[in-house]
Amino acid sequence: MYKFETKKEALEKLLSIVDLKPSDDTLVLSLSERGNFYAREIALKSGLLEGDFLFIEEITSPENKNTLLGAISETKDFVLVDELIKSFEITDDYIFSEAERVYEEKILQNIYKFRAGESIISLHNRNILLVDEGANTGLTLLCAIKSCISKKAASISVAMPVIAKETAKVIEKLVDNTFFVYEIEDYIDTDYYFKEKNNEL
Repeated sequence: MYKFETKKEALEKLLSIVDLKPSDDTLVLSLSERGNFYAREIALKSGLLEGDFLFIEEITSPENKNTLLGAISETKDFVLVDELIKSFEITDDYIFSEAERVYEEKILQNIYKFRAGESIISLHNRNILLVDEGANTGLTLLCAIKSCISKKAASISVAMPVIAKETAKVIEKLVDNTFFVYEIEDYIDTDYYFKEKNNEL
């Protein structure tokens, strides 16, 4: 059953629980175009001046593109689902060649589209807030967290309207703060929890 009538309602509920101040010097990073709606409004409400995308793409199985084997970020950090890779007998050569292909064809394209080819803002010693619309398996989120850690962020927080309950438990152990409106058991799909799926914002 849906949790929000519209994305604007989801935003309002998320804003009501996100606790940030300009003095925190937080850098807000959106993990997707859909997440950017929330990231932008959180930054505006909190009086924060800096924001950016952290581009991440999924690595899928050669047999079934709906089976996720991992994710890679623009910082070339990645996470892999070892159990699936072993069970499907996926070779290391495939994983690394697919990761490179996804990076070249998708991530670089986004870097040029949204930043004119410029690298992401420095994350070193910054307080980071990662924002997206929802998370099911958490692969994208885990990859983003790994990127922040590898770039030596001072702190990492996460905000989103909906997240799978099991994923939330994992994320809460890895970051400093979480802001989740709903933690959902038996998560279906992020769109499922919005009555208006593609409403104009």
